[in-house]
Amino acid sequence: MGYSKAKLLASTLLGGVIAFGWAASAAAQTEDGTVQELVVTGSRIPRPNLDQPTPVSTVTTALIQNAGTSNLGDVIAQLPALSYSGTVRGNGNSFGDAGGLNFPDLRDLGTSRTLTLVDGKRHVAGDAGDSAVDLNSIPTALVERVEVITGGASAIYGSDAVSGVINIITKKNFDGVEAQVEYGRPWEGDYGRNTSAYLTVGKNFDNDRANFTFTGFWDQTKGVKATDIRSLKNYGAIVVSPPFDGQPDRRLVPYLLSEFIDENSVLLGLDLNSGALSPIAGFTTNGTPVTQPTRLGTNSTAFGAFSGPCATCFQGEDWVLLSPPTNRRGLASTFRYAITPNLNFTMEGKFVQTKVADYVQPSFSFGDYALEPDNAFITPAIQARLDAAGPDVLPLIARFNGDVGARTNNITRETWRFVTGLDGKFETGFADVTWELSYNRGQTSNIIKSRNSLIPGNFEAALDAVVDPASGQIRCRVDVPAAQYAGYAAPQKMTDETCVPFNPFGQQNSQAALEYVRHEAYRTHKIDQEVISATFGFDTSKFFNLPGGPVGFAGGFEYRKEDSENINDPFIKAGFSDTAPQPDASGGFDVKEVFLETRLPLFADRPFLEELTLDAAVRYADYSTVGDATAWKAGFVYAPVRDLKFRGTYSEAVRAPNITEAFLPSTSAFFSVEDPCDAADIGRDPDRAANCRALGVPTGFVANDNQSILGTSSGNASLKPEKATSWTVGLVVQPRWTPNLSITLDYYNIEIEDAITFIDPQDIVNNCVDASGGPDQSFCSLFTRDPGTHDVDFVASTYLNASKLATSGWDLTVAYQRGIDDLTARFGPLRRLDGNVTVSITANHLDKQRLFAFQDRPDEEQINELSLGNPEWKLLSNITYEQGPVRIGWKSRFVSRSVRFNRDPERDGAEALSPSQIEPVWYHDVIVRWKLPSRFEAFELYGGVNNVFDEEPPLGVVQGLGDDGIYDLNGRYAFVGLKARF
Repeated sequence: MGYSKAKLLASTLLGGVIAFGWAASAAAQTEDGTVQELVVTGSRIPRPNLDQPTPVSTVTTALIQNAGTSNLGDVIAQLPALSYSGTVRGNGNSFGDAGGLNFPDLRDLGTSRTLTLVDGKRHVAGDAGDSAVDLNSIPTALVERVEVITGGASAIYGSDAVSGVINIITKKNFDGVEAQVEYGRPWEGDYGRNTSAYLTVGKNFDNDRANFTFTGFWDQTKGVKATDIRSLKNYGAIVVSPPFDGQPDRRLVPYLLSEFIDENSVLLGLDLNSGALSPIAGFTTNGTPVTQPTRLGTNSTAFGAFSGPCATCFQGEDWVLLSPPTNRRGLASTFRYAITPNLNFTMEGKFVQTKVADYVQPSFSFGDYALEPDNAFITPAIQARLDAAGPDVLPLIARFNGDVGARTNNITRETWRFVTGLDGKFETGFADVTWELSYNRGQTSNIIKSRNSLIPGNFEAALDAVVDPASGQIRCRVDVPAAQYAGYAAPQKMTDETCVPFNPFGQQNSQAALEYVRHEAYRTHKIDQEVISATFGFDTSKFFNLPGGPVGFAGGFEYRKEDSENINDPFIKAGFSDTAPQPDASGGFDVKEVFLETRLPLFADRPFLEELTLDAAVRYADYSTVGDATAWKAGFVYAPVRDLKFRGTYSEAVRAPNITEAFLPSTSAFFSVEDPCDAADIGRDPDRAANCRALGVPTGFVANDNQSILGTSSGNASLKPEKATSWTVGLVVQPRWTPNLSITLDYYNIEIEDAITFIDPQDIVNNCVDASGGPDQSFCSLFTRDPGTHDVDFVASTYLNASKLATSGWDLTVAYQRGIDDLTARFGPLRRLDGNVTVSITANHLDKQRLFAFQDRPDEEQINELSLGNPEWKLLSNITYEQGPVRIGWKSRFVSRSVRFNRDPERDGAEALSPSQIEPVWYHDVIVRWKLPSRFEAFELYGGVNNVFDEEPPLGVVQGLGDDGIYDLNGRYAFVGLKARF
C-alpha cells in the first residue's frame, strides 16, 4: 500500500471532511462565527501568525481537552512536526531515571534541541543535567493553547531552540468557577485507564483592575504492560539466509523466547573440549528438571523461535512495561494587578508532584556461576541430568531472578516555579515603548527509590550452598569452614548479614533468602533555574515611516543560572550492587544574553507589492562554560496580491552543552554492542576481516551479543556550542473568493554541525575495525576484549562535538470555516442542520533525516527517513460541526509506511528482514459535546472514542522505546467527562 506525494497532497486538499482540528493556521473563531488571526509569539514583535516569515502552529484548549487524555506530551506529539521519542511511551521501557518523563522533540533531532517555554519564558528542566522540560510538570488544566515554532529560533529565544520552540500559553484573567472530571479506558481491558479532575476559581476585583486565579488538579493513569496488548506475542527475527544473497536474512516470527535462561533457572552445559554451550535442563516452579524444547529457528545464541508459549523459557514481554503508571497532583495560582493604566504587576506560582511506578526485568545471570558438585540443592533428578551430560561438561546457572522481583523505580518528581514581574508602556517624544521586567525561579526535585537490584557478592555466596557436616543443615559454604576446598576464597563485596542459602531451581526460596540477595537504594536529583529578563518594544510611527509602515523594534537582556546535582546511593557507589557504580554528579553554568529584533515594512498596498517586509534578529550570549556565542536570523514576507504571500527565513542557531554533557564525572554503565567481528557481520565492511584478525579475533568467531557490557561514560568540559543552519521558504494563500480559507505550504531545511553527541559504543567498536590501513587505535583504545572468549567486555565513551544532523521536508496546513445554512436549505430533511463546520489539516512530508555520527566521515551516514517514527507522510486532520448546544468532532491521524530494516549504505537493505515494511495506518477519533439545557446550562457533558476502528500496533514494533509511540497502543479507547462553568 503506497501513497505518492501527488496523490496524498491532492487528497489532503480535497478531503477536508476527514481533517484534524489543529489550529495550525492560527485561525480562531469569534462569537459571530467569523475567523480571525491570533497574535502569536513567533516573534517578539507582535503580529498575526500568517504575517510572519516563521511558520507557527497553534493547538487550542478545546483540542487538548477533546483528546481524551490528560497527557499534554501525547497530544502535542501528534503534531506532524514532532516525534514521540521523548514521550512517556518513548521512555516507557528505558528504566533508569527517565521513566515517566515527557519531553517534546521537534523534527526528531533530540529533546535537548527543542526549547520549551511557558508564556514565552524559560521553565526549569525535568531531569538532572538536562535542559529538556518535563511536560508532566505542566498539566493540561493550566493550558490555554500551545504554539509550535519550527526552525532555528535561538536569535529570538536563546540557546536550545535549534529545531524550534514549544511555547505553552497558560490561562489568565479567569473570572468564575470551572470544574471538570474525566474518565477513560480501553474498550477491552483495564490497562491504560485515565482519570482526571480539576477545579479553577478566579475573581476580578477592584473595578476589574485585579484578578486572582487558583487551580487545583489531579490525574491518574494506569500502566500498560506488554502482556496487556493482545497482538504482542514476543515477536522477533530469526535467521533464515546469509546476508547479501538476494533472500531475506531474517524473518519476523512470534514466540521468540530463550530456552537458555528462565525465571526457574536453566542449567547450561559448557563443553570443555569444544566450548559449545547447550541446555542440560530447565525447571518447573517446584524445581523438577525437564528437557528444554527444541527451537524452530535461531535469533542468537540465547534466543530462538518456538511454536507457542514455553513454561520453562524466558519470555521477554513478561517484564516489559510499555507505559508506567503515574499519579499527578498540584496547585497553581496567578495574580495580576493594574497599578496604573500603563503599569501592571504580575505574579504566578505552581507546585506539581508526579509519582511514577516504573520497573524493568529482574536481575539475571547467564552462566556467571558454576554449579558446584556438592551443592545442597542438587536433587537426585538433577544429579541424573548432570551424570548424563558427562564429566567434560561444566554446569552453569542461567537465571532471571523473577522471585527476587522486577527491578523497580518508584519516582517522585516535584516541581515548583515562581514568576513575578512588572510590565507596562510609557510615551516619549519619539515612540510609545512597551516593556517588561521579570524574575523567574524554578526547581525540580526527583527522589528515586529503587528495589530488587542484586547484591552479586551475597548472591554468589548464597548460591554456593552446602550441607553443614556438623549440623546437617543447609548453609552457605562461606560460613562452613569444613566445606571450603583448597584455594577457596569468599566472594567479594558481601554485606555483613548472615548468609542465607539461595535455591536457584524453581521458585522455592524463603523471604529471608530473597531479602539477603537484593537491596533498596535511594538517589536524589535537584535542578535549579533562575532567570532575570528585561524586554522592550516600540515602532517608529511617531517620527519615521517606510512606504510599508513604521519600523518595529524589540530587544532586551536576560541572565540565566542553571544548577544540577545528582546524589547517588552510598551502597551502589561502594560497589555492592549489580547496578553500575555511579559517583555523585553536579555542575552548573550562567549566561548573560542581549538580543535585538527589527521588522522593516518596505512596501505595502502597491500593484504587485501588496506587502514586502524584511525581518532580522540577533542574539549575543556569554556563557561561563563555553564563552561567547552568537545567533541570528533574517526573514521576508512578499505578497504580490492580497490573496498570496511568499515567506522565508534563514537562521544560524546555537546550543551550548547541557550540564551532563559538560560535567558528568566518569560513571560506570552497561552497554549493548553488536560485535562487528561476528561471523554474521564481518562482511559488512571490506576492512573488517583483516582488522579483526589483526586484533586476534579468530576466523568464524561467534559473539555473545545478548550480554550487557560494562563501561564508563563521562562528560567533556572542552565541548563547544553546536551550530545549526536552518532555512524555510513557503507560501500563504487566503483567497478573497473563499472567505475563511487559509492554506500554507513551507519547505524547511535544518543542518546541525559540531553536534554534541555521546559516542555510541557501537560506533567505537565499528570504527576500530572499519578503518582502512589497519585498526584505528583512537577507537580501539577505548574498549577491550576478553582474552578467552574474544567478546567485547569493556567500553569507555564520552561526549564530543563530532556529529552532523540534517533534515528537510514540507509542512502543509489548511484551515477553513463556514456556516452551512445555505447548503442544508437546499435539502428539505437537512434544513434543521444549520450551524458551522470547521475543517483544519496539518501534514508533513519528510524528504531527509540523516545522522553523520562523525561529520569528518561523510560517507558513513545513518539514513533515518522512512525508519520507525520517521515516515514519509504524517497527517492530522479534523472536522467539527457545531449547532446550538451540540458540537461533534471527527479527528484522524495518518502515518505512512515505514521500513523495518537499516537503510545505511553498508547494510543489505530490504533483504535484512521479512516483512521489510510497516504498513500505513489511519486512526480515527470521534467526540460529542452537549451543553445541558435550562437549569443545567452551566454543565457540559461529553464523550468520545479514540481509535474507532481498533487499529492494532504493527507486529514486532512496540517495545516501549523511542519512536514506537507513533502507533496507538490501547486500541479502541472510550472516555466520558463532565464540565461545569459558573
